[in-house]
Amino acid sequence: MHPEHRGTAQPGQDHVPPDGGPRGEHTPDLPPETVQRQRLAQQLFDRELYEEAEPVMRDLLADYERLLGPAHPMTVALYDALGHALYQRRHLPEAEAMHREAYERSARHFGADAPDTLAYAHNLGAALVMGEEWEEGLALIGRTLEGRDAVLGPGHPDSLETASLLGSVLFKAGDQQKGYDLLNRAYTGYQRALGADDLQTLAVGGNLVAALHTLGHRHEAGLLLVDILRHYVRTLGPHHQLTLETQQRLMRMGWHVNINIT
Repeated sequence: MHPEHRGTAQPGQDHVPPDGGPRGEHTPDLPPETVQRQRLAQQLFDRELYEEAEPVMRDLLADYERLLGPAHPMTVALYDALGHALYQRRHLPEAEAMHREAYERSARHFGADAPDTLAYAHNLGAALVMGEEWEEGLALIGRTLEGRDAVLGPGHPDSLETASLLGSVLFKAGDQQKGYDLLNRAYTGYQRALGADDLQTLAVGGNLVAALHTLGHRHEAGLLLVDILRHYVRTLGPHHQLTLETQQRLMRMGWHVNINIT
């Protein structure tokens, strides 16, 4: 069970790339070398080549600070995106510093309840708990969930993303019932908002399976995982890595299921 860093698209991934990223298509009058750097940064970022992307993003950040200013939304978003690149490389102290810069700048200039500020808070909270800074991380994630529920509504995918993060963290920290309740809320909410076949829905369902199994509801956990396997087969096919990993997980739980279920 993983704390999600800006959502989880698949089991084993901690992050979905942030809105905004190092893009700049809608910003006029940037020098050609900066536009070229934007494109390269985006290409590397989208291909998850984070080691190669990091120096390009740092140079682009210097350009943004100079040309756009420290309060420009693209400058702030790039701090968050660079935090993601560092997080994925497990450079956690630097990732935390970048996410904190994005969060604090956004809160100061755009307000604590702005959707982007709440997104940066989510990422900072995930980085804090991954760095074992539990008290600050849990407090921030809890405030982020309250903010997203109030601003976006409890059924919004962003609110569900933070509910899933908080549920995973609380479960790991020992508050298992509250953690389970939040994971269940996220899973059922994603089913309504994104659909039962969506990969984010299925990833959160996988975390819910782990919670059920730990709580001793092993038959219920197995049934849920069989259903998740069925959706993976239908969505990704019987030979996809996620399908095969889910089948192997079922086998470790003592369930032997035909991979060709429909």
